[in-house]
Amino acid sequence: MNVDGARLLHHRSNAVYLLPHDQVVVRLAPATTLRWERAVTAIEVTRWLATQPAPIALAPTPGEQPVITADAVATFWPLRPTTPTPSPTDLATPLRHLHTLPPPPLTLPHYKPLHRLQEALTLDAQRRAPVLTKDDHAWLTDQTQAVRDAFATTEFPLGLGLVHADVHSENLVRDPTGWLLIDWDQACFGPRELDLIASLPDHFHTPEADRTAFRNAYGYNLTEWNGWRLLRDLAELHSLASYIRLSPNKPAAATELDIRLRSLRSGNRDVQWRAVS
Repeated sequence: MNVDGARLLHHRSNAVYLLPHDQVVVRLAPATTLRWERAVTAIEVTRWLATQPAPIALAPTPGEQPVITADAVATFWPLRPTTPTPSPTDLATPLRHLHTLPPPPLTLPHYKPLHRLQEALTLDAQRRAPVLTKDDHAWLTDQTQAVRDAFATTEFPLGLGLVHADVHSENLVRDPTGWLLIDWDQACFGPRELDLIASLPDHFHTPEADRTAFRNAYGYNLTEWNGWRLLRDLAELHSLASYIRLSPNKPAAATELDIRLRSLRSGNRDVQWRAVS
């Protein structure tokens, strides 16, 4: 790969770079055992999905993957456009296909609610200058445990199977076959409802018309299930993890983390959250 002119596209849980000479996108994750395992899963799952009749996922570039260095786990993907802006139907359609597929011949990790947030809390507690106050850390620890306990006793109407587990419009790219899902790092065996969180009212204030279009395209209204607020709370707490990691070196992430924490702790659902790249 030619790294000349490499350009950072965004940096949250992964640092994502464009290699313009090869028209390849490289995703760099911290070199930990967990991130290696997730990268292996992402490569195996997307290569298997590429063998299925309906195109759902962007397949990785050919060759041995993932690649590990001293401080990063790297995976490589063909560059595909992200424009025009995908519609809610474009997001729901591949999920509907995904949830009808037979079980893949792979060993999938089982979904662990808020595992990434717990990692971030542990990391922050070990810093010389933690991002979180002791009170915020204790509150998030209590909330994490409460959501985990509720999740463990919840029955999910759509059943269990292969799920993407990080579904939103930024994780779509356009291919000649249509819109495809990317960023399969969190792919796992878990409740299919996890992939429908984009249809829920939350702090990102997605317009109701878009949520309705998503629900109609998928064919299921998650808000008619009495457990939907658990998934909303889980997703919102999960979203804090990358900002806790990035805050010491990224002021915009620290500001957004504070906005999210204050709105969660006060219960103010009028506050709108924005993604920081």
